[in-house]
Amino acid sequence: MTSIAVQSAVDRGLAFLAQRQLPSGQIATYMGPDLPAGEMVFDSSPFTTALVVNSLGAADAPVARELIDRALAFLLAEMEPAGVWRYWTSEHPGHLSIPPDVDDTACVSHALRRNRVAFTDNRGVLLANRDGRGLFYTWFTARFTPPPLNSEFWRVAGRRLATPLRSRRFWRDNGLSPRDVSCVVNANVLFYLGDGPAAQPVKEYLVALVRERREGCCDQWYDSEFPFYYAVSRCMHAGIGGLDEIRDATIERIGAAANADGSIGASALDTAFAACALRFLGDSGTTFERAAGYLVGTQGVDGGWPIAPLYHGGPPMKLRWGSEELTTGFCLEALLPLDDERPAR
Repeated sequence: MTSIAVQSAVDRGLAFLAQRQLPSGQIATYMGPDLPAGEMVFDSSPFTTALVVNSLGAADAPVARELIDRALAFLLAEMEPAGVWRYWTSEHPGHLSIPPDVDDTACVSHALRRNRVAFTDNRGVLLANRDGRGLFYTWFTARFTPPPLNSEFWRVAGRRLATPLRSRRFWRDNGLSPRDVSCVVNANVLFYLGDGPAAQPVKEYLVALVRERREGCCDQWYDSEFPFYYAVSRCMHAGIGGLDEIRDATIERIGAAANADGSIGASALDTAFAACALRFLGDSGTTFERAAGYLVGTQGVDGGWPIAPLYHGGPPMKLRWGSEELTTGFCLEALLPLDDERPAR
């Protein structure tokens, strides 16, 4: 696979995303019970937009910069008091039914910070939203055992106390709990907040999951282990300590999931997550090269990659979410240079 072929794939992928970006700056997400087959509907959310912006961090082409700038304006417009975000946008009919959450907040915040966009400091409200082990709860919602001692937290979570029936219906109908804790969510928050004393319980938790071979079933939202490998390995690449002991096991398990055609896992999306993880871990050997070759070879004529489900949810956890744009963002991240690989200018 030549550098010319990779650059051509990147250029075509960026053009695809620019063409598909909505006038608001949003990158589309679709929902359906059987992605990619079957019916699916547009589901307005900042999450995919934040993920794609973060994936394009190393892209410096003008088309990428214009796309990112439009996306950042959209993300900033969706910020709520105390610097938090929720999964559904302000235009979504279900916006008020779902609480703000730490995953959207961490992923959007990283996108804004990386691109030097000022936003409300939300570290305090995030750190107040932890359980007794020091792990981050998924949802910003009222809890009283023990009560978080942070006024900004109550500014966010207290609003749902005025609509108790709506809150109970949300938890019941979606099979969720105010005390949900998820591994990929914790890794995403760790990546945003960085190292320090508050990071230690999260790091120990993530390491234990790999030791116990539970990385494929530790998160209620994701269908495979590859988003976990991606989320944790980028923490290592960012210099967050205490995770090195699972590096070799992660590389070995990704290699064991490689297929004869160079793909890893069940889709181009899985392959992109795995290829990114290998790069983050400093392993750009044969498995990565074959995965990158697979991605270049399976790019569509329009410059995109096929839709694949990334996460699931809804009653009763049988809906799937994804988009061609989302898959394309991660495939481009796998093919773009890492920040520390970019040539000096």
